[in-house]
Amino acid sequence: MPMLTSRFAKASEDLVLDFSVGRGRYVTTMQDEPKIAGCAESLGRAKELAWTLAAGMSPDRSLLERDLAFHGRAPVGDFKGREAFEAALLEPIRAAMPQAAKRPYLYFGGEFMGHIWVGATGNIEGEMILPLFGVPPGKGCRKLRFGEFYRFEGGRIAEIRCLLDIPGLAHQAGIEMFPPFSGRAHIPGGPPAEVGIVKTPQDANLTETTRSLVENMIVGGCNSLEGSDMASQGLEQYWQEDMAWHGPWGIGSAYGLQEFYDYAQGPSVRSFPGRKGSWPKEAFVAEARVAGFAGQFLGTFSGVPFRGIEPTGRKITKRVMDFYTSRDGRLAENWVLIDMIRFASDCGVDLMARLPEDPAPAAA
Repeated sequence: MPMLTSRFAKASEDLVLDFSVGRGRYVTTMQDEPKIAGCAESLGRAKELAWTLAAGMSPDRSLLERDLAFHGRAPVGDFKGREAFEAALLEPIRAAMPQAAKRPYLYFGGEFMGHIWVGATGNIEGEMILPLFGVPPGKGCRKLRFGEFYRFEGGRIAEIRCLLDIPGLAHQAGIEMFPPFSGRAHIPGGPPAEVGIVKTPQDANLTETTRSLVENMIVGGCNSLEGSDMASQGLEQYWQEDMAWHGPWGIGSAYGLQEFYDYAQGPSVRSFPGRKGSWPKEAFVAEARVAGFAGQFLGTFSGVPFRGIEPTGRKITKRVMDFYTSRDGRLAENWVLIDMIRFASDCGVDLMARLPEDPAPAAA
């Protein structure tokens, strides 16, 4: 597998857990009721604690396990230890954007594979006065999309999975890592806070409806693809007609099912015919009308070029994070982050080399 050739930390091989579909599902019985009550209490406390990290850049260090496992995706990398996490992610952002505000628009949690997980996605916003991960600084507010999942053990965060949209940040500095794309080119916002920010106990039936929608859409829809025939997936049964889909920079957003097919799903299946959906192998939780997972997209890159990258004819893995909201029994909105830098590297393309060799500090 080609390694990243950028000047920054190289992403190590992922810890891939071979969970079969459905094993993350929390099936309840009468005997489970005390366990569920305890889980709800633990989840509430976990969300209370994790908020300082989801909505801030200077969390209480006691919240993090000393041997924290951090999976940062490219170009940040994977690290072991609280100090390594701070040095790899928090300190560079604080230095480059000292007045930054971390604004999650989705915040939720749940139980997956016997652990409490809390998920968050949104934007880190502020003026950049120093380069950040090779992106030059400049005047005006910058927005860096982020997705994060935190796994708790014993009241502390033991694992963090993080994905940043570096190409989107580069665009705001006037640097394009990808050719022009058909999707709508903007940095998306989120739903109303009363939908996306889940801090209080929620109706279990609503949570299960949202969780099942995502699972069925992936397993019964995305994974039913026959060649490049999108109709074989039957995705319209899972989505509101006025749905919105927000991909990473280089793909863009789509509003309504037709734009979704034209700008997002269509180009992907033509590049990766017969692909399989990114069913979670790392984290999957739902709460109320919000759900999300960290997982992988699997497919053979044997079709047409994808975002300016030529097909390799080999099997390709894309690391992804998906976040959803539901409405009236169907999925309403989807925010997607993809490790496009690692994907391109696996195809022999170094996107980080498209950034300036020596990005200068912002002018005084």
